[in-house]
Amino acid sequence: MNLRICVLRSRQGERALRQGRQKLPQGPTARLFVLAVALGWLVCPSLRVRAEAAMAPAGTTLDITLSDLRQRVLQRNESLQSRLLGFEAQRRRSRGEYGVFEPDLYGSYGHEVNNRQNTAVQQASLLGAQTFNETNNNYGFGLESLIPTGARVKLGYTLGDLHNNVQPAQGVTNGEYQTFFGLTVTQPLLKNFGTAATMAGIRLAAISNRVAFQEYRRDLMAMISAAEATYWNLYLAQEQVHFFEESVKTAASILRDNRARFQAGKGSELEVLEAEAGLGLRQAKLAEAQQKEVEAVNRLISLYAQEAPAGGLGVRATDIPQATGEVPEYQTLRQALFDLNPDYLIALEKVQQNRVRLGFARNQRLPELNLKGSYGLNGLGNTLGSSWSDVEQSSYPSWFVGVEFNIPLGGGMKTRNELIAARLEFESSELALRGLKIEILNSLNTAWHKLQSTHGSVAQYQTAVKYNLSLLGAALARLEAGKIESRKVLEIDVDLLEARVSVVESLVRSQIASLELEMLLGVFLEKRHLEITMANLQLATVPFDRSRSLNDPAYQQGLDEVGRRLGETEVQDSRFLNIPVR
Repeated sequence: MNLRICVLRSRQGERALRQGRQKLPQGPTARLFVLAVALGWLVCPSLRVRAEAAMAPAGTTLDITLSDLRQRVLQRNESLQSRLLGFEAQRRRSRGEYGVFEPDLYGSYGHEVNNRQNTAVQQASLLGAQTFNETNNNYGFGLESLIPTGARVKLGYTLGDLHNNVQPAQGVTNGEYQTFFGLTVTQPLLKNFGTAATMAGIRLAAISNRVAFQEYRRDLMAMISAAEATYWNLYLAQEQVHFFEESVKTAASILRDNRARFQAGKGSELEVLEAEAGLGLRQAKLAEAQQKEVEAVNRLISLYAQEAPAGGLGVRATDIPQATGEVPEYQTLRQALFDLNPDYLIALEKVQQNRVRLGFARNQRLPELNLKGSYGLNGLGNTLGSSWSDVEQSSYPSWFVGVEFNIPLGGGMKTRNELIAARLEFESSELALRGLKIEILNSLNTAWHKLQSTHGSVAQYQTAVKYNLSLLGAALARLEAGKIESRKVLEIDVDLLEARVSVVESLVRSQIASLELEMLLGVFLEKRHLEITMANLQLATVPFDRSRSLNDPAYQQGLDEVGRRLGETEVQDSRFLNIPVR
């Protein structure tokens, strides 16, 4: 069975499948028809593929724009949601560090029973009593807090409800109440002195909060940028499929003409074989391009957490990449490079973070010298009221001032090594910052040259497309007149195909180079009206506090609030935006 019969039978079988209501012939004719269809089914793979496609449920294709894709990624991408939750967690840690200055309310109660024999000296002081028996209830409460100077302040009240066997001899029948109300202060003078020590945790948490915010900006830029790059790669895959389909149609037309001339005795079998080989090669390339299109679609829908559809491609890119405008001056871009770049800002914050740690480690190397002082008022009476009256009248004040010194005998092994480690980490972060700065500068140079190289190539490739398209039209006319070999026409068609693909590839490379440049400058979000300040992001993530699970309405409310606040920040310096706009 030759190829022509196979195609005819395939078409008959396909038509029969699509027109199920058509009445089939009966008798021997029916058996011959079924046999022909069966042979076509076994011999012609194209018949099986088309029939299976006709019987399979048709998948719906969604036309998606670049703007639609951004919104889908913002709403559904789980990596961005994870970063949002991390930012809110760090914000909570930062707020929690301020609790170091929160006053503590303390209270105590103790029941004491003491029975003993008195010594001769004790008997003399206790009116000859040979034993001493007491049962006391001790109460205490007050406030205790740390202040920014590093001092611990304690304001307290203690009450002793005293009952013993000496009190009746003294004329006391209902026990005694002993009261003390006073203030105690312990102020470090060297180690742990001042705000550098007391607020180190607060400063570190605040820096970590800013780092978390920049990490969110970076991840947001990276995710949206990856989505846009994937979108343009999908557009490239779609165009390649389209170009190969047209090339297949051209090759199939040439094959039909060559066969017709061969059957008419005006052509050779070699020309037919050349046309068949050209068509087969194009069909194979078309299949590869279609597979790449499927892969590009799946990569795209994965960015907004959608499962690949069972039938059909599911998504089709509708936006068309445009050639960028004039490439800005390199020095202009270099001057604005480090103002909004999230990686550089994160590295700067980490240097500051290690500087705070180094300052704290230096403070901890100092010897411990504390100034202690207290002042209070005492009271004693047969009743609670009379005991407190002594306090109110300040009849019996007491005070104390002293100094306490503490130094490790081994020179402070722990604090010494922690200081060395903090110094090394600080120097390491500075080296990392300088290395990152060089890396960003080199990346800018690469992106700038890439943008420059793609800037003029689009027009050149478009010129080649016009030339090869005109050449192919003329060649097909000459082929129809028998003045040129079909091999030459197929070669021209290949040149046209390559030029068409090169135009789209150049446009896509230009878009991706522009994305890289915007990422380096940190203006990617602003150019898409997606920039957000840390204050706005903190306000937007407040509903997460009420969320107990990812299915909680408060969680979705927080995500919606973040989406609403995106784009409220404006970058005022125009040099940040002085890059090609698509």
